[in-house]
Amino acid sequence: MSLEKNKQNEYIEWVGELKHRIQHSQLKTALTVNNELLQLYWDLVKINK
Repeated sequence: MSLEKNKQNEYIEWVGELKHRIQHSQLKTALTVNNELLQLYWDLVKINK
C-alpha cells in the first residue's frame, strides 16, 4: 500500500509541475503577444504622423 501511495503522490506532484509549466508558458506567450501588438500600434502611429 505504501508503494502505491508513493506513486500516487509522485503523480500528483508531476501533474502539479506540469500545470505550473503550462501556466508559465501561457503567461510568457501572452506577454510576447502583447509586446508585439504594442510595437505594431506604436509603428502605426509613427507611420501616420
